[in-house]
Amino acid sequence: MSDSTSSQTQLLSEDEIVRMVSERAGNYYADGQYSCAEAMLKAFAEVFAPHLVDPATITRLATPFNGGFSELQQTCGVLTAGIMSIGMIAGRDQPGDEYAKEKAYTLTQIFYKRYMEAIGTSSCKELLLRWKEQGPEKTLCKEHTRRISELLARTILQVGFHDLPVDDDE
Repeated sequence: MSDSTSSQTQLLSEDEIVRMVSERAGNYYADGQYSCAEAMLKAFAEVFAPHLVDPATITRLATPFNGGFSELQQTCGVLTAGIMSIGMIAGRDQPGDEYAKEKAYTLTQIFYKRYMEAIGTSSCKELLLRWKEQGPEKTLCKEHTRRISELLARTILQVGFHDLPVDDDE
């Protein structure tokens, strides 16, 4: 994301930021170029942390988490990408920064609780089995990627552990 895009993002309302993140994540996944974890982490890097990270590097870091740990269908790649997004946005830069560490832990605990309340499982395999009769895996994973990106973006904005000012007038 360019500096001008970053400046524009800072002027958006909470709903616009949430929509931007979830649309990007869903679209990155849907176009077939990125898998679930890559798509989600890339979207969060571009919207919440363009000043901190290079989205291409972020994509590389997320690659092994796709498909529940490299297609082993373990922990959902979107859940792990969400937790990586939290670290990128609220994690500590220096050892000993207990405040940043607690921010990241608090956000992770809230996000995980909300994820489990909404989805009921962190297992990629269980999700794929649940969705098997509902339609194509790619379509269902895209919707899941969008939905959880939205859930995490709202959580980050509500808790307030980010650098992004939000227009509270909406």
